[in-house]
Amino acid sequence: MSDIQKCRCCLPEVPDRIFKDDLEPHRVRAILNVDKKWVSGTVLRYYFFSGGSWGGSEAQKQAMRKAFKVWEDVGIGLRFLEVTTIDAEIRIGFEQGAGSWSYMGRDILSIPKGERTMNIGWDITNDIDTGVHEIGHTMGFPHEHQNPNAGMIWDVEAVYADLGGPPNNWSREQTYHNIIRKLDQNEVQGSTWDPNSIMHYPFRAGLILQPEYYQTFDLNPTPGLSQADKDWVRWFYPPLGDKQKPQLQLDVASELDIQEGETASFDIKPDKYAWYNIRTVGHSDTYFVLFQKSSMQKIASDDDSGEDKNASVSVWLESSKEYSLELRLFWFDKSSSTTRLVMTEETGGSPSLPGLLWSTRLCNTKGRSTSSPVIEEVVSKDGGMCSCGDAGTGGCEIM
Repeated sequence: MSDIQKCRCCLPEVPDRIFKDDLEPHRVRAILNVDKKWVSGTVLRYYFFSGGSWGGSEAQKQAMRKAFKVWEDVGIGLRFLEVTTIDAEIRIGFEQGAGSWSYMGRDILSIPKGERTMNIGWDITNDIDTGVHEIGHTMGFPHEHQNPNAGMIWDVEAVYADLGGPPNNWSREQTYHNIIRKLDQNEVQGSTWDPNSIMHYPFRAGLILQPEYYQTFDLNPTPGLSQADKDWVRWFYPPLGDKQKPQLQLDVASELDIQEGETASFDIKPDKYAWYNIRTVGHSDTYFVLFQKSSMQKIASDDDSGEDKNASVSVWLESSKEYSLELRLFWFDKSSSTTRLVMTEETGGSPSLPGLLWSTRLCNTKGRSTSSPVIEEVVSKDGGMCSCGDAGTGGCEIM
């Protein structure tokens, strides 16, 4: 079967994310641009179904292992680890005739355990690009042929007829969702269409009316990852490497000097065994994950995007271990103070019982100026509430 004739990936449909009505449009756009992406340092475990209709041959599994390696060889901050337990984040079935598909990015975390997050619906032993494409979806990358910047105009009925017949046999709804539908501008990166992307389908001549060239010639992406694929995946998932990271110090606010969509990394070396609270301060949307540094095992995470709160985790940390925190900034209010990351110790507690988190309140304790606004935290050590007027008195400390 030629590339033009072969089966296509059919993404599962999931409900659109619902935001509060009063959320400003730019904030929504910024969140949607990256909310399905992971953070660098994440180890995504993958599991192959072996029995029943979802089971795959060893040759099929080996092709998928090679597909994972294609992405890893680019040099990115994600790792893929094969496991034999079904609690893996990525669960791959091989039901033939059911199409090839994957849920998008962090959507896989909402799929019930025991269910597939990906399916390979045909023999890919000589076609690992199908596997590379599906893994791209798992990493949070959409279909490139649905990029609104492509300027593509379809012969719509011809596309419905083509995909409605063998080997795909798609319904009109499936064809619309996977081909005709243009992605929202928020869901794509950059302003340039990449017809050679691994995330782009091939199309026979005549299905595309514009660009006019494809009325006569097939659109057949070059096999493998394009240069743009490599550039974008490294931008979203920069390699951690051995570079020195800033230390997140106790009671010292660390400013996030990054732009929307970008990532920041911190090392944490606790002075003692205790419960700690790590949180962002400022009007922003973030997603961060705390890892144990030696193994990059996930310890805790939080995502405050679209909410009227800041990302925050309370965790038991040990002085004998080192930790790494990886954060992605979705959006921040450029008219207010910068976003910062803070770590404080909680009072009391044990490894199985959290301590008392000091109550916090943001106050403009130093006065606001248009050039350098300062907003600080006021905390109460006894667990009571502090007003901004109490800052610095009566056990209400300024952090």
